[in-house]
Amino acid sequence: MRDLSDERQAPLNMKKTFNYNFVFVLLYAMAACSGGSGDPPRWCQPAKKSQTAAASVPTTDNLIVYLDTSASMAGYVSPNGKTAFSASPDGNTIFSKTLLELRNVVTTMSPQPQIAVRRVDTNISAPSFSDLYLSQASISRGFYNGKETNLAGAIKTFSEPLDANAEEQSPPRFHILVTDGVQSSETNNKGVSCAQGSDSFCVKKQLLELVNKGWGGAILGLRGEFQGYVYSEIANKAVPFSSGKDASKFRPFYLYIFSPDRAALDKLVDSLKQKLAPLGKEDALRVYALTTDYASGTATVEIAQDKQTKELLEVRQDKVKEGENPRITVKSGLDTENKGGQQFVLSVKPSWSNQVLAEGSPDELASLIKWELKSVYPEKEDESLRYPNFKLVKQEVKNGNAELTFESGWSKDNGATAWRMFQLVGKLDTEKAAPPWVSAWTTYLDTTVDAANKTLNIETSLANLWNNSALENYPVAEICVRVGEK
Repeated sequence: MRDLSDERQAPLNMKKTFNYNFVFVLLYAMAACSGGSGDPPRWCQPAKKSQTAAASVPTTDNLIVYLDTSASMAGYVSPNGKTAFSASPDGNTIFSKTLLELRNVVTTMSPQPQIAVRRVDTNISAPSFSDLYLSQASISRGFYNGKETNLAGAIKTFSEPLDANAEEQSPPRFHILVTDGVQSSETNNKGVSCAQGSDSFCVKKQLLELVNKGWGGAILGLRGEFQGYVYSEIANKAVPFSSGKDASKFRPFYLYIFSPDRAALDKLVDSLKQKLAPLGKEDALRVYALTTDYASGTATVEIAQDKQTKELLEVRQDKVKEGENPRITVKSGLDTENKGGQQFVLSVKPSWSNQVLAEGSPDELASLIKWELKSVYPEKEDESLRYPNFKLVKQEVKNGNAELTFESGWSKDNGATAWRMFQLVGKLDTEKAAPPWVSAWTTYLDTTVDAANKTLNIETSLANLWNNSALENYPVAEICVRVGEK
């Protein structure tokens, strides 16, 4: 009889062989996806933006202008009508035209809010709904006769309803405080509640409270003609000052613009920028964005590398789909064990949003970024493998770009080479007090004419407003870098 044991065993052996092969292929595929010692890892995922959601606050369809009517504001308005010192042929000053634009901007908005004006001096007045109020304030110096400036009190009023007795207890949708930025109160608050009086720290406290509640905020700075008295808070006296038509002597004033509706606020700020920018010279309008998206897309990257490094270092930018963050692959030769790490430069240009372009020059904007290089792969290194060295050695700003110098190479070691992956993230440097223009417009001594084209303590009022829940850890630019053996 023929022995059939081998034939009966054959299908079983074939089945075992198939299972072994299947397991091998599966393990190989898993290793390729996760990044084995010889395979580059998957690209890193974008960093998560940490912006808080906009405040879900019911509002009324109102735009409230809070007008600083202290006596020092009179100098922004032409004396004797339109015949004195305006740089414009029609005689209207930049400040006067700004007030008129605030009156007109509501006609471009949908739904169109009802505009009202509240005087800000020692107290905050009841709202006036007269269409002529801002027009009168743009031409009449007599309008500005207040003795104090309670800016903190005005900002605190933003979140309160227009009528405390109304059935609907909701705040107005838009708030614009127009001021020279100087806090003036005979009863300066010394406590932490800022319930009474007004000082620069109370102003900052009120602004931060709004932003951290989810409100949107932006500050526009303008420089305008001035002829009158600048009241020195330090010397407690009036200092006569005339800018003439010399733009370098124009005195700053500010619009503090806030709303619980961030998207609507961004549209309002854009409209105002378009209307106000032509009023003065190029640097006469500046922006300090507190909650808006600083980036409107992905950054662009260029690679610069010296010829002598190319033998040991290969750097390339990998193709990506539209809207994806840049990807860089770096391969270092093992000869760097003896010859040392090799350097290359990434020139990074963020995609700044339109809302922040007036925050400074291209170099000033680029200087606002703090770059962080974080290792994201492997989560835990295998002691039997060797990994390349990779570090950020220098950060500079040139021609509006961040010039980042990296060094890559290998240390002498045993074991098979493996890949590492890094995420390069550029975030707003919230340790900086404010955009450079705020510091340039600040004075800490207001006793002389030489300081009259600057604002007393404005940097103290506006310092560190970036350090809020909307912009904390906000990524302006992201780049993924894989590093392996050449």
